[in-house]
Amino acid sequence: MMRPHTAPEKQHSLSLETGGEVVAGSGREDTPVVHDRLMERVLERDNLRRAFRQVKRNKGSAGIDGMTVDDLSAFVQQHWSRIGAQLLAGTYRPQPVRQVEIPKPKGGVRKLGIPTVLDRLIQQALLQVLQAEWDRSFSHSSYGFRPGRSAHQAIHQAQRYINKGYRWTVGMDLEKWVRRKLRCYHLKQWGRSGYRQLRKRGVSVRLAWNTAKSAHGPWRLSQSPGLRQALPRQYFASLGLPDLVER
Repeated sequence: MMRPHTAPEKQHSLSLETGGEVVAGSGREDTPVVHDRLMERVLERDNLRRAFRQVKRNKGSAGIDGMTVDDLSAFVQQHWSRIGAQLLAGTYRPQPVRQVEIPKPKGGVRKLGIPTVLDRLIQQALLQVLQAEWDRSFSHSSYGFRPGRSAHQAIHQAQRYINKGYRWTVGMDLEKWVRRKLRCYHLKQWGRSGYRQLRKRGVSVRLAWNTAKSAHGPWRLSQSPGLRQALPRQYFASLGLPDLVER
C-alpha cells in the first residue's frame, strides 16, 4: 500500500503571463500524494500557463463571483499560494456554477452552468494532464471530445463503413447512462440514511420507504421513480452537468 507522505517545505509562486511579476509566498503543507504525483503535475508552471492561455482563448462569461477572464491573471498572482496549497491538500472546493438560460430556435430554453474563471483554469489544467493519460486507452473508433478528433471525421468513417457493406447501427443514450450512474453513486453514499435523504428531497413516505428498503441493488434502483424524483435532470444541471443533446 502506498503511504501518504509530507511534501517538503517549498516556495509557491506563479505568474500566468510570460514576463509578468511573480508574487511568491511560502508555507508548509501535508500533501497526500501517490506514486505518479498527479496533482503536482497538474500544478506545474508550464501546464498552468497552457491552461490559462486556453481559458483566455475560450473567453466566456463570468461565473457566480463576477470575475472575468481579464481579471484572472492578477487574482491568481495574488492568491496562488493559498489556492495551490488547498489543491495539494485536497481541501479546495470549487464555487457553485452560475445558471443561465439560452433560448432555443424552436422554443424553450437550454440551461447552462457557467463555472468561475478560476475553476475553469483548474479544470483545464486537470484536463490537460488526465487527457494525456486516458486518451490513449480510448477506442480508435471514438471521436467525441478528443484532441485531433471531430464529428466530421466520425461521419467520414461511417461513410467508409457503408461503402464496405455494413448496414446495422447500434445507438445508446450516453446522457441517460451518466445520470443513472450518478444516481447509483448517490444511493450508495446515502447508505442507511437513504429513506431520510429521499424524504428531504420531497419523495412521499410510501415511495421513499419502498425505495430505501427494496431488495434490488443500486443500479436497478437508479431508474426507480423514487430516485428519479429525488435526483432529477435539473439537480445534475445545477451541479454543472450539461445536457449532451439539444432538447
